[in-house]
Amino acid sequence: LHGHSRRVARHAWMVAKRMGLPREEVARIRIAAAIHDVGKIETPKAILHRPGPLSADEYEVIKRHPGDGALMAAALHDPELTAMVRHHHERLDGTGYPSGISGPEIPLGARIIAVADTFDAITSTRSYRPASPHKKAIDILKHESGTRLDPSVVRAFCGHYAGRRPIFLWASVAGLPERVLSWLSGSLASVASVAKMAAV
Repeated sequence: LHGHSRRVARHAWMVAKRMGLPREEVARIRIAAAIHDVGKIETPKAILHRPGPLSADEYEVIKRHPGDGALMAAALHDPELTAMVRHHHERLDGTGYPSGISGPEIPLGARIIAVADTFDAITSTRSYRPASPHKKAIDILKHESGTRLDPSVVRAFCGHYAGRRPIFLWASVAGLPERVLSWLSGSLASVASVAKMAAV
């Protein structure tokens, strides 16, 4: 989750800047994005790394992580940041979790993290599927714009992406050694980090 959270934080930070938000808010969104999945510390590894579809009960366990993460984030004494962590899986149409809130009820920072998180999840290799191309991820973001994802955030993300394609390409290349080694063995995470630094 470390690489995922770092990438989501970077994407969310760039989108928040592109949307012209105040510096303090941009910084808060970046921090919230960096720790958005901290609640997964409480999720059993057998569920997190399951190579196939989750059962209904297992999915309910996964759905606890935003609430668990918010409880941990509360130690930072920033209610707005805590709300972003709690609501990053809410959806514009109210189909998300944990609270099922919709539209403007969802904090803007959480809506930004949701777009960045969705993009990185689609373009990253998971235990149950390979990574998808960036173009497919962008197409999915556009398709879900206005229903599950905030249209203004998706527009800002796509504008950021269109102007920064070389950076996204380099990020993919730099992350390749880590991804290859993680495929070989989950116990080689430290070696993967060294390989990534060597590639850079």
